[in-house]
Amino acid sequence: MAGYIDRNFIEELITRVNIVELIDHYLNLRKTGQNYKACCPFHQEKTPSFIVNPDKQFYHCFGCGAGGNAIRFIMEYAQLDFVEAVHEIANKIGIEVIYEPNESGAVQHNQENANQYQQLYTINAQAAYYYRQQLRQSKLAQDYLKQRGLTGEVAREFGIGYAPANWQNLINLFPSANHEQLFQLGLIKKSNGSNYDVFRDRIIYPILDRRKRIIAFGGRLIAPNDKAPKYLNSPATILFQKSQEVYGWHLATQNRQQVIVVEGYMDVIALAQYGITNSVATLGTACTTQQLELLFRRVTDIVFCFDGDVAGQQAAWRALKSALPLLKDKRQVSFVFLATGFDPDSLVRSQGEAGFNNCIKQALPLSKFLFQQFKTLDLTTVEGKTKLIEEVKPLLQLLPLGTYRDLVLQELEQLTKIEQTFLAANYNQPPPSNNIKPVSSMRQLSLAQQGMVYLLYKSELHLELDANSYNKLVQLEQKEVALLLDIVILCRKAKSLGVILEHFRATEYEPLISQLLPHQVGLAIMGLELKQEFAGVIRGLCKEFFKQRFLVLNQSLPNLSADEKLEYLAILKAG
Repeated sequence: MAGYIDRNFIEELITRVNIVELIDHYLNLRKTGQNYKACCPFHQEKTPSFIVNPDKQFYHCFGCGAGGNAIRFIMEYAQLDFVEAVHEIANKIGIEVIYEPNESGAVQHNQENANQYQQLYTINAQAAYYYRQQLRQSKLAQDYLKQRGLTGEVAREFGIGYAPANWQNLINLFPSANHEQLFQLGLIKKSNGSNYDVFRDRIIYPILDRRKRIIAFGGRLIAPNDKAPKYLNSPATILFQKSQEVYGWHLATQNRQQVIVVEGYMDVIALAQYGITNSVATLGTACTTQQLELLFRRVTDIVFCFDGDVAGQQAAWRALKSALPLLKDKRQVSFVFLATGFDPDSLVRSQGEAGFNNCIKQALPLSKFLFQQFKTLDLTTVEGKTKLIEEVKPLLQLLPLGTYRDLVLQELEQLTKIEQTFLAANYNQPPPSNNIKPVSSMRQLSLAQQGMVYLLYKSELHLELDANSYNKLVQLEQKEVALLLDIVILCRKAKSLGVILEHFRATEYEPLISQLLPHQVGLAIMGLELKQEFAGVIRGLCKEFFKQRFLVLNQSLPNLSADEKLEYLAILKAG
């Protein structure tokens, strides 16, 4: 789905934009043959493996697997949502975004929806300004921040403020017309028929999104209070989902290599004050897969920095479980455990930037941390080896196929002295990927998937599918075959790869199409006769049709019509 933006407009946008010029605005592209090449902006590399194909309106990185059309690039590079990316590209090429007109007033509704969001961002900004003004007037709050070692400069950089102890500060600040929006943002609540401020007598930390818009707030009590939590975050709103955001991301995005994940606001702020601006905090929760996906869009190296106590070890173990499904090749996760009594805030203040960075350099790789959890097992015994294999089995099954998984299995092999191929089979996973050649990896795909890969690579292959074969495939009534035929139709309409990708955005087929893209890029080095390969796919699918048709006819054998009997005999004769 493309929201209320007209789908025909989206296709026109992708067709009209020059993807090379668009990406060259952000990267330094160099022409190599029919393509353009640069170092990938989505992971660290010294040798360029990021290519842009102007004919297909498509980009792909051979290193990290990133790929897509112009809209996808802007979304990933500039960290914009879909609608924002469409507007960004439309502005660059000087055309007006067209929305779908319909009886329900979609254009008006969409504009009203955009206005609603903007009003909420504005109210958050006004509340943040109020909190900053209150900080200037509160010696108590200022003394607290000075006691924590914060300078006025870093307090301004992070927009730190103070919510006074009174119960109705924001309520009195905003007109009654805005009170419903204050409820929506979680800034005020209602109890016993009266409204009250959520944040009272707290240091306020604005939480910004990747575009530096204030989406929520965190508040810390200045004075201990048994009746209230020390830290309080905004509740879930239409602007803010705690499990999908991190604190400090708007600064950390400046670093394209590494992000350090810490536990608290003050950790991020103190590190920034000492020149370490690539840290983020998880807003008081265990690090989620969604948060890690956000981080991996910008960096390939994530370091978790926890206290060395039991709670820190437990937090690290939860982070490890969240990270495992995301560990594709070239991504790294490691852990730092600080000495008792230290957190990142206190450590950087006592040892400075150099001392903290030295700790980060000694980070423990995820695989080492994982196997350390089982160091009490006696691996000289069958029982100890069996327990280790069974304990790590559900964890390693979370790892995606690739070099990293192979190396972890290799480490398990060294620990247990059990062959890696046996371990892979025991986990119901294919053997190490370095045994799989490019062509054989294509053969691991279903016939329909292979056909899709060929079409995505060379759209002219749709000409090899004649009407007779097409009608047979339609009758197969298989979802993947139906998808293959949809791609055939798009190719017949001369749709570029970029447009085809957009056609399947946010549909149930988008994940499969994304998985197939690296295969179509790999065809360039396989040297296959694509016409023959595609024709073989069609023949194979037609055989499946004949098998299916034979079973149907065989079940109704006594009642077949004359034509159906002839069809039945023809299938028998063909074998």
